[in-house]
Amino acid sequence: MVEHGLYWIEAESDNEAWYLCGVFNSEAARSRVAALQARGQWGARHFDKVMLELPIPKFDGGEDLHRRLADFGERAEEVAAQAPLREGEYFVRARRRIREALREDGVAGEIEAAVEELLGPSTA
Repeated sequence: MVEHGLYWIEAESDNEAWYLCGVFNSEAARSRVAALQARGQWGARHFDKVMLELPIPKFDGGEDLHRRLADFGERAEEVAAQAPLREGEYFVRARRRIREALREDGVAGEIEAAVEELLGPSTA
């Protein structure tokens, strides 16, 4: 069941999927497209409609930065799966708990640094 939208891509490998998850879930990516986002009652909305404006290089397993970002993405998945969530918890709180777990682990900072390196200097 899909609540309101579904985006799907067939990754060529798990590493490519973890690489993309790292990029798409980073603050570095979000902040670079914030000015392009529609505004609503609670701020910027619809990241999904502008995220592909980012200059995201195609995954290349031969590139050290791409491999590191994939490794960080895999670790983030493992950390997120262990985050203490509560039955029926509002999604905003659940998302906050996961972000906290990623920060506490240190993987959030590693992803941010890698995505900053990947996308280059921000023009915002």
